[in-house]
Amino acid sequence: MPRSLRRDDRGVSTLWSFVGVVILIAAILGVYYGYVVPKFAPPPFRAQSGDSVQVDYVGTFAENGLVFDTSILSIAQDNASYPKAFMFAWHSSYAPLPVTIGRGGVVPGFDTGIQGLAIGDSKTIVVPPALGYGPADPTKIFVKPLVESVPVRLTMDLSTFVAKYQAAAVSGTNVTDPFWGWTATVSVAGSIVTVTNSPIPGQLVRPYGGWDAQVVSIDDAANGGQGVISVHHLLTPAMVDRVGQKDAGGTVVFVVTAVDPVAGTYTLNYNTPTKGRTLVFQVTMRSITRTT
Repeated sequence: MPRSLRRDDRGVSTLWSFVGVVILIAAILGVYYGYVVPKFAPPPFRAQSGDSVQVDYVGTFAENGLVFDTSILSIAQDNASYPKAFMFAWHSSYAPLPVTIGRGGVVPGFDTGIQGLAIGDSKTIVVPPALGYGPADPTKIFVKPLVESVPVRLTMDLSTFVAKYQAAAVSGTNVTDPFWGWTATVSVAGSIVTVTNSPIPGQLVRPYGGWDAQVVSIDDAANGGQGVISVHHLLTPAMVDRVGQKDAGGTVVFVVTAVDPVAGTYTLNYNTPTKGRTLVFQVTMRSITRTT
């Protein structure tokens, strides 16, 4: 017998009833998990004073975003996405920073900023100098000309010569200037040593071993016969906080913290690089332990 082609109204009605029930259940579950559960669930465990916590962090300078420290290896390795400040130093190992909140183990702004975080929470903490490493000492900040004048001829006693050039003073010999790296000729008259610097115009040198500078000109007769060598420090604003000098142990001696091409100056800052700076920390809470 041929199958009837009539619409099954009862079947359609049943289907729509089922769909309606599904929608109703979904709505109820949405309200329950979106409103009831969050409202009545116990509050998350949040860090407070006295807790021992572990925190991942990335510390940057507010002025330029350069990374000066981090607890995360992948960020330490990534210079393209996270350009580093001159003071950045590698850790022997990378792991979240252990902190006992309220015990003074970190700067006050960091300590206060991580309070209230639950495990997995992330936050940006802005730390001004007063809540960070304190103000900079202005007596340790020096503004210098980008074009520097250096004497052609220097006179000194024998002990000063030996201390500076680490060589015996012998007339007619050549020495290398320990700062500029150019050749100089020695002349000795009794206990007085005259050193005549002999750079070549256009020569590139490395002051402080930190950046390039170029010999612009030499005026042998200037300053009453002492002579003047003009040297242009090839520094740009983009190099701020990226160049400086470290001692043999890797400790920062100074950092270039400003370059003003219009004024023709650059600034050497001998303070600890984080002093007087507004710091930004991106932090993520990894663990919280409460003993009481």
